[in-house]
Amino acid sequence: MRLARARIQGDRLLDVDIDDGRIVALSPAGSTPAPDHLLDLDGRRLLPGLWDEHVHVRTWAVSTRRIDVRAATSPEAAVALIRAALPGADPGLPVVAVGMRDGLWGGAPSRRLLDEIAPDVPVMVVSSDLHSSWSNAALGRLLGIDLDETGMLREAASFAAATRVESLVADRADAWVLEALAGLGRRGVVGVVDLDFDDAVGAWERRPAPPVRIDAGVYPQHLEAADARGACTGAPINGLARVGPLKVITDGSLGTRTAYCHAPYPGTTGRGVLEVPPDRLVALLRRGAALGLTPAIHAIGDAANALALDAFAEAGVRGRIEHAQLLTETDLARMAALGIGASIQPEHMLDDRDLVARFWGDRAADAFRVGSLLAAGVDVVLGSDAPVTPLDPWFAISAAVTRSRDGDAPWQPWEAIDVATALRVSSRTRIAVGEPADLVALGAEPTPERLRTMPVDLTLVAGGITHSAL
Repeated sequence: MRLARARIQGDRLLDVDIDDGRIVALSPAGSTPAPDHLLDLDGRRLLPGLWDEHVHVRTWAVSTRRIDVRAATSPEAAVALIRAALPGADPGLPVVAVGMRDGLWGGAPSRRLLDEIAPDVPVMVVSSDLHSSWSNAALGRLLGIDLDETGMLREAASFAAATRVESLVADRADAWVLEALAGLGRRGVVGVVDLDFDDAVGAWERRPAPPVRIDAGVYPQHLEAADARGACTGAPINGLARVGPLKVITDGSLGTRTAYCHAPYPGTTGRGVLEVPPDRLVALLRRGAALGLTPAIHAIGDAANALALDAFAEAGVRGRIEHAQLLTETDLARMAALGIGASIQPEHMLDDRDLVARFWGDRAADAFRVGSLLAAGVDVVLGSDAPVTPLDPWFAISAAVTRSRDGDAPWQPWEAIDVATALRVSSRTRIAVGEPADLVALGAEPTPERLRTMPVDLTLVAGGITHSAL
C-alpha cells in the first residue's frame, strides 16, 4: 500500500510505501510507479501514530456506561444527578456514578444522602481520580463492608470495592473494552499502556486480539502469575497486545488528599498516604527486574517522588515515574541523573489547578512541571489516566502546549512546551524505512489554537486502517 503525497516535514510531499505492517520506502511524490493500492493524502500532514501511556482500559470502557457527576459542585447536586438516573438503572446491579470531585465541594459527602434516595439499591460514586469512593449502606451490605457515616472509602479499600463492583459486569466488560478501543482511531491513537487494576495480562490472554497496540501492566499481586507465564516486559500476549511495565502505586492523589507530601495538608497534620514503604519498594523493583519487568512507579506527592527516586537508586534499576505531579528542584535533577523517565498527564493540571491552589498553594511552582522535566533531560511521555481524563491525546498535547482550556489564562505558562515537542513525546515511532506503519494523517495543521479539536483523517496501526475520513 502507498500513502501518496504525504506532507512529513516542511512543504515537501513524499510517497510512503507500506508492506507487512512496516514502512518499506519513502520517495518524492510521483517519482516511482504507483502500486495497485494507493491512498492519496493530497498534502495532508502525516505523523507517527499517537500513544496514550497511562490508561485503565477496563475501568475506562465501563465508565462510559456510568452516571457522570463531574458537573456536580456539592454532594446534594451529585445526589440529584444520581436520583434522576435511577429509573434507567439495570435491575440487580449496583448503580455507579463517576467523576466525584469532593475536594472542591462546599460540603462533605454523607452516607445518609445516598441512603435517602436508594435505601435498598447499592450505590457507589467513584472519585474522578479513582482513589476514593462514596457509597450507601446497601452497597456496604452487598460487599460486606462496614461504612462509616460519611460512606467514604479511600485508597486500597476503595480500589478493592470498585474492583468487586466492576466484576459484577465482567460478562459484558470485554465487549465494551473492544468496542471502546475500536473508536480510538478517530483520534489518531495507535497504542495504549493498560494499567488496569485487575490482571490486565490475563484479560488480554482471554480477549480477542485488540485493534490497537496494548502494553498490559503487571501489579505486585500478579508477580507470581507473571513469573509462571514468563511475562517479561515486551513479551507477546495476543496479536498487538504484549506485556507492559510493573506498576506500583506508592501514594494517593491530590483530589483525595492522599498524595504523600513533605508538608501537611492545610488545616491538618496529615501528609497523605504512603502505600508502599521504601524497603518494600526496593524489593519490588528488584523482583520485577529479575523477571524482566520495567517498573512504572505511581508517585504524586513530593515526598512520594523523593522516596521513589531513593528506591530506584538503591535497587540500581531504571524505569519511570507515573504522574510526578509535585517534584522539588532537587528531585527533578536527581530524576535526570538517575535516568528515570516521567509519564505525565497534562490534562490533570487543568482539572486540578484549583486543588493545587487550595492544598499545595505554597508549592505550586513545583507542580505539574513539563518544560522543566524536558529541559533537565528527563524522558517524558504523555497520557490521560483515562477515565480520570478523556482518552484523547490531543487534549494532553493541547494542555502541555497552551497550559489552558476554555479561555482560561494559561497556568504557570513557563512550563509550556512547543507543538513539535508535544507530538514527539506522544508517539513511539518515526516516519522512516523499517519503522512500524503506525501513522496518522491530519485534516489541518496542528497549531496551538486547534489542537484540542484536531481533525484526524486517517489512522493506521501496523499498516491496517483503523479510521479513515479521506
